Amino acid sequence: MCRKGFWSEFIVRKYRILASLLIIVSLLGSACVKKVTIPEALPVFPALSTDDLVKRVNSMVDVETFSGQTVFHVRNYFTGSARKAAEYPEADGLIRLKRPSSIRMQIKLPVVGSKVADMVSDGERFRIAIYLPSDKRRFIKGSNLQSLDQMDASELQDTKDPRLKEAGGLVNIRPQHFIDAFFIKPLTVADGVNIFREESREVEPDTRVGKAGRKVEKIYYILYVVERNGSGYGVLRRKFWFDRTQPGTPLVRQQTFETSNGKIASDIVYSDWFTAPEANRSWPRRTEIDRRGDGYKFSLSLEKDSVEFNSELPVTTFVLENTENLEEINLDVQRKATSAQDNAPKKK
Repeated sequence: MCRKGFWSEFIVRKYRILASLLIIVSLLGSACVKKVTIPEALPVFPALSTDDLVKRVNSMVDVETFSGQTVFHVRNYFTGSARKAAEYPEADGLIRLKRPSSIRMQIKLPVVGSKVADMVSDGERFRIAIYLPSDKRRFIKGSNLQSLDQMDASELQDTKDPRLKEAGGLVNIRPQHFIDAFFIKPLTVADGVNIFREESREVEPDTRVGKAGRKVEKIYYILYVVERNGSGYGVLRRKFWFDRTQPGTPLVRQQTFETSNGKIASDIVYSDWFTAPEANRSWPRRTEIDRRGDGYKFSLSLEKDSVEFNSELPVTTFVLENTENLEEINLDVQRKATSAQDNAPKKK
């Protein structure tokens, strides 16, 4: 009897549930139903393993030297007004890199070829010669070490030195930011370092021809690089984004994070990958280095035919002297002096 009663109760409950569902469907069917536009889901290319993605990040480790002609675009977040940033005119230039940490960048005005700026670094020290505009000709030098504090927007606003205030976010440019963007540090699994991935769906503007104003859904692989600190907590150091909707699933973004608080340091975007001439190697034609916290964004667009890998570069490539007797600014000394002035007791 108990068993028969159980089944009777089960059947009653089942029909009650079905009746409730029919009522809901009936109510929905009588309501005003409309169709909404959803982002188009772009098709994806074949799946890749985590090992495949790591190998792609590490594929640049055998590049000892790199050089190429480029077009530069610079944005200064700290010298704008309200919600607007200062955008500098497009400039031609040349970039050369040598492992482990040497860089030379020369920037000139298009057509006339007048020098705008010249920058070198050996990984520990850097020098920047600014030639244009004429009223801001300077020879800036300083330390490239991480221990040197950068200046944020409020510090630059409050500084008593007008030269630093005029420079804005450009005072925070460090050659290492460019080296890390082009010579990506290899990924290795070691004690205290973990690498894992996820698949992410992102809704973005449709950049295809004739699709302006529309949205698409894209799928990315994301590699996370996490280090364990002294307290045993995981600290996010880097993220690598791979676009599954593009042929070959290229690396399209690298993000680096500050170790102390997890704040994003560099947001680097790679696009328009191509196979360099006379080299069986893929390389991004365009690289954008956005360091919003430091107050600037630097974009480089390479001329494909000018790119060279592992060519001999003379030692003088990475030497820059103040041959034009420009006014010199030592940021190491200037920064300490400014901090001392700002922290000095106010006279009553």
